[in-house]
Amino acid sequence: MESFGYGGKEQGEHPRWAARDVAFSPEGTRFTAVHDGEAWGMVETPLAGSFNVRNCLAVIAVAEAIGASREGVLKGLRTFRSVKRRMEVRGETRGVVVIDDFAHHPTAVQETIQATQQKYAGRRLVAVFEPRSYTAQRREFQESYVRAFGGADTVILAGLFHPERYTEETAIHPDEMVAAWREQGKSANHIPSPDDIVRHLIPDLREGDVVLIMSNGGFGGIHQKLLDALAG
Repeated sequence: MESFGYGGKEQGEHPRWAARDVAFSPEGTRFTAVHDGEAWGMVETPLAGSFNVRNCLAVIAVAEAIGASREGVLKGLRTFRSVKRRMEVRGETRGVVVIDDFAHHPTAVQETIQATQQKYAGRRLVAVFEPRSYTAQRREFQESYVRAFGGADTVILAGLFHPERYTEETAIHPDEMVAAWREQGKSANHIPSPDDIVRHLIPDLREGDVVLIMSNGGFGGIHQKLLDALAG
């Protein structure tokens, strides 16, 4: 039985595989993989965030179990470029980074925001979220979403994808969510249209900002529209 962990409750449970000396940067992540208290190797990966440290540890544990080459594992992690729509940098214009991510349920949103904070430490994080999935539009998950955005400096909530499918009792209440974020000291707004979101953001964005756009759909092409508006 193998166990692995970093940055969660498992820290106090002494997993067999762990990470120490973890360093995040815009270029990626570095850490020492540790097995049963002994250093296994220095891992470098372009992936970001605590959850990807755990993913790397899982890969290493499986690779060791099947006898894979340690050098091959380290090279694979060092050169792996992830997949589209997972913290995918769509572009950087006027010093503003625009990121696309598929995150749509509360845990994924929270982990993605944390990973973005870790990768771009010290920079203002603007989170733009389209409640498009079934989970994202249901009222019973509203409080979970409010908590999930705790790491963002600014939050913009777009309109529900199919509001006609929900009732006052079953749908999230954007105004309540915005009020809760503002009580936390955040700048927060409910702006239904992607085009209106872009128009709202352009005067406020400044060099060094990171705009994290999260949706499990196309979101009206907002990523390119924002980059084009920044360039214009």
